[in-house]
Amino acid sequence: MSNECCFGHGLDYGLESKLEYESLVFNAGTMNDAEETEPDTVPLGSANSPLRILGWLLPQGDEEEYTLTFNVPRDAYNTSRKTKVFVHLLTDNSNTPTGNRFAIRLSSLFTRVNGVVKIEDLRTINKRNIRIQNSPGNFQYNHYVLEFDLNDVVRAEDFALLSVARIPSDNDYAGALLLTSIEFRYLSC
Repeated sequence: MSNECCFGHGLDYGLESKLEYESLVFNAGTMNDAEETEPDTVPLGSANSPLRILGWLLPQGDEEEYTLTFNVPRDAYNTSRKTKVFVHLLTDNSNTPTGNRFAIRLSSLFTRVNGVVKIEDLRTINKRNIRIQNSPGNFQYNHYVLEFDLNDVVRAEDFALLSVARIPSDNDYAGALLLTSIEFRYLSC
Protein backbone atom coordinates (compact mmCIF):
# COMPACT_ATOMS: atom_id res chain seq x y z
CA MET A 1 0.00 0.00 0.00
CA SER A 2 1.11 3.54 -0.56
CA ASN A 3 1.00 6.29 1.97
CA GLU A 4 -0.81 9.34 0.56
CA CYS A 5 1.51 11.99 1.96
CA CYS A 6 4.48 10.59 0.08
CA PHE A 7 2.78 9.64 -3.17
CA GLY A 8 4.56 11.01 -6.20
CA HIS A 9 7.37 12.59 -4.22
CA GLY A 10 10.93 11.56 -3.74
CA LEU A 11 13.75 12.68 -1.57
CA ASP A 12 15.23 14.35 -4.66
CA TYR A 13 12.31 16.80 -4.89
CA GLY A 14 12.87 18.55 -1.58
CA LEU A 15 10.48 16.39 0.42
CA GLU A 16 13.32 15.22 2.66
CA SER A 17 13.45 18.55 4.52
CA LYS A 18 9.73 18.20 5.39
CA LEU A 19 10.01 14.66 6.72
CA GLU A 20 10.58 13.92 10.39
CA TYR A 21 11.89 10.89 12.21
CA GLU A 22 9.47 8.84 14.27
CA SER A 23 10.32 5.87 16.46
CA LEU A 24 8.84 2.66 17.67
CA VAL A 25 10.52 1.44 20.85
CA PHE A 26 10.22 -2.19 21.92
CA ASN A 27 11.24 -3.22 25.43
CA ALA A 28 12.46 -6.70 26.31
CA GLY A 29 8.90 -7.82 27.10
CA THR A 30 7.98 -7.57 23.40
CA MET A 31 10.91 -9.75 22.27
CA ASN A 32 11.21 -13.50 22.35
CA ASP A 33 13.78 -16.21 21.90
CA ALA A 34 13.40 -19.80 20.80
CA GLU A 35 13.76 -21.38 24.25
CA GLU A 36 12.63 -19.06 27.05
CA THR A 37 9.20 -17.54 27.43
CA GLU A 38 10.01 -14.39 29.35
CA PRO A 39 12.95 -12.03 29.78
CA ASP A 40 15.17 -11.75 32.85
CA THR A 41 15.38 -9.01 35.45
CA VAL A 42 18.46 -7.64 37.16
CA PRO A 43 18.51 -5.64 40.41
CA LEU A 44 19.45 -1.98 40.53
CA GLY A 45 21.60 -0.84 43.45
CA SER A 46 21.83 -4.08 45.46
CA ALA A 47 21.06 -7.78 45.17
CA ASN A 48 17.83 -7.48 47.15
CA SER A 49 16.63 -4.23 45.56
CA PRO A 50 12.93 -4.06 44.68
CA LEU A 51 13.91 -2.05 41.56
CA ARG A 52 14.53 -4.41 38.64
CA ILE A 53 15.58 -3.83 35.03
CA LEU A 54 13.86 -5.99 32.43
CA GLY A 55 16.05 -7.46 29.69
CA TRP A 56 17.35 -10.59 28.00
CA LEU A 57 20.67 -11.85 29.36
CA LEU A 58 23.12 -12.66 26.56
CA PRO A 59 25.99 -14.57 28.19
CA GLN A 60 29.26 -15.24 26.42
CA GLY A 61 28.80 -18.06 23.92
CA ASP A 62 25.02 -17.50 23.64
CA GLU A 63 24.20 -17.01 19.96
CA GLU A 64 20.42 -17.30 20.34
CA GLU A 65 18.28 -14.88 18.37
CA TYR A 66 16.10 -12.40 20.28
CA THR A 67 13.35 -11.49 17.87
CA LEU A 68 10.43 -9.13 17.55
CA THR A 69 7.87 -8.63 14.81
CA PHE A 70 5.65 -5.67 13.98
CA ASN A 71 4.12 -3.80 11.07
CA VAL A 72 5.73 -0.63 9.75
CA PRO A 73 3.41 2.31 10.57
CA ARG A 74 1.23 3.82 7.84
CA ASP A 75 3.00 7.17 8.11
CA ALA A 76 6.38 5.68 7.11
CA TYR A 77 7.99 7.18 4.05
CA ASN A 78 8.67 4.42 1.51
CA THR A 79 12.44 4.37 1.21
CA SER A 80 15.51 2.19 1.25
CA ARG A 81 17.53 4.88 2.99
CA LYS A 82 17.45 6.64 6.32
CA THR A 83 15.86 3.82 8.36
CA LYS A 84 17.78 2.99 11.52
CA VAL A 85 17.69 0.55 14.40
CA PHE A 86 19.17 1.30 17.82
CA VAL A 87 19.93 -1.62 20.12
CA HIS A 88 20.17 -0.80 23.85
CA LEU A 89 22.32 -2.99 26.10
CA LEU A 90 23.59 -2.87 29.68
CA THR A 91 26.64 -4.46 31.31
CA ASP A 92 27.70 -4.84 34.92
CA ASN A 93 31.39 -5.65 34.84
CA SER A 94 32.38 -4.38 38.26
CA ASN A 95 33.78 -7.83 39.04
CA THR A 96 35.95 -7.45 35.94
CA PRO A 97 35.25 -10.62 33.95
CA THR A 98 37.89 -11.45 31.39
CA GLY A 99 37.74 -9.84 27.97
CA ASN A 100 36.90 -6.27 27.09
CA ARG A 101 35.05 -6.47 23.75
CA PHE A 102 31.76 -7.80 22.43
CA ALA A 103 29.95 -8.10 19.09
CA ILE A 104 26.27 -8.02 18.09
CA ARG A 105 24.43 -9.13 14.95
CA LEU A 106 21.21 -7.44 13.82
CA SER A 107 19.05 -9.31 11.33
CA SER A 108 16.16 -7.62 9.55
CA LEU A 109 13.43 -8.72 7.19
CA PHE A 110 10.71 -6.59 5.59
CA THR A 111 7.88 -7.96 3.44
CA ARG A 112 5.37 -5.78 1.63
CA VAL A 113 1.62 -6.18 1.97
CA ASN A 114 0.39 -9.35 0.22
CA GLY A 115 4.02 -10.48 -0.13
CA VAL A 116 5.63 -13.70 1.02
CA VAL A 117 7.71 -13.73 4.21
CA LYS A 118 10.79 -15.83 3.37
CA ILE A 119 14.17 -16.43 4.95
CA GLU A 120 15.98 -15.49 1.72
CA ASP A 121 15.03 -11.85 2.37
CA LEU A 122 16.80 -11.78 5.75
CA ARG A 123 19.65 -9.27 5.91
CA THR A 124 22.32 -9.14 8.60
CA ILE A 125 24.68 -6.48 9.91
CA ASN A 126 27.46 -7.21 12.41
CA LYS A 127 28.86 -4.67 14.88
CA ARG A 128 32.22 -5.87 16.15
CA ASN A 129 34.94 -4.76 18.51
CA ILE A 130 32.63 -2.86 20.90
CA ARG A 131 34.67 -1.88 23.93
CA ILE A 132 33.39 -2.70 27.42
CA GLN A 133 33.53 0.12 29.96
CA ASN A 134 34.16 -0.51 33.65
CA SER A 135 31.16 -0.22 35.95
CA PRO A 136 31.72 1.87 39.07
CA GLY A 137 30.28 -0.81 41.39
CA ASN A 138 28.08 -3.89 41.71
CA PHE A 139 24.53 -3.54 40.40
CA GLN A 140 25.47 -0.41 38.49
CA TYR A 141 25.28 -0.74 34.73
CA ASN A 142 26.91 0.76 31.68
CA HIS A 143 24.46 1.64 28.92
CA TYR A 144 25.41 1.02 25.28
CA VAL A 145 23.49 2.16 22.22
CA LEU A 146 24.44 0.47 18.94
CA GLU A 147 23.23 2.18 15.77
CA PHE A 148 22.49 0.14 12.65
CA ASP A 149 21.67 1.73 9.27
CA LEU A 150 19.27 -0.52 7.39
CA ASN A 151 19.63 -1.00 3.66
CA ASP A 152 16.30 -2.81 3.42
CA VAL A 153 13.51 -1.34 1.34
CA VAL A 154 11.03 -0.25 3.99
CA ARG A 155 7.45 0.57 3.06
CA ALA A 156 4.40 1.62 5.03
CA GLU A 157 2.50 -1.39 6.41
CA ASP A 158 5.33 -3.86 5.69
CA PHE A 159 5.63 -6.91 7.92
CA ALA A 160 8.89 -6.41 9.83
CA LEU A 161 11.14 -8.79 11.75
CA LEU A 162 14.15 -7.60 13.75
CA SER A 163 16.45 -9.99 15.56
CA VAL A 164 19.51 -9.45 17.76
CA ALA A 165 22.17 -12.02 18.64
CA ARG A 166 25.49 -11.90 20.46
CA ILE A 167 28.29 -13.20 18.28
CA PRO A 168 31.90 -14.14 19.15
CA SER A 169 34.43 -11.34 19.35
CA ASP A 170 38.19 -11.02 19.73
CA ASN A 171 39.00 -10.72 23.44
CA ASP A 172 35.33 -11.61 24.07
CA TYR A 173 33.83 -10.21 27.26
CA ALA A 174 33.05 -13.13 29.60
CA GLY A 175 30.17 -11.37 31.35
CA ALA A 176 26.56 -11.21 30.24
CA LEU A 177 25.05 -8.41 28.19
CA LEU A 178 21.50 -7.32 28.99
CA LEU A 179 19.37 -6.52 25.93
CA THR A 180 16.84 -3.98 27.22
CA SER A 181 15.21 -2.45 24.13
CA ILE A 182 15.26 -1.97 20.37
CA GLU A 183 14.27 1.27 18.65
CA PHE A 184 13.06 1.31 15.03
CA ARG A 185 13.51 4.84 13.64
CA TYR A 186 11.93 5.75 10.32
CA LEU A 187 11.14 8.81 8.22
CA SER A 188 7.53 9.88 8.57
CA CYS A 189 5.42 12.06 6.33
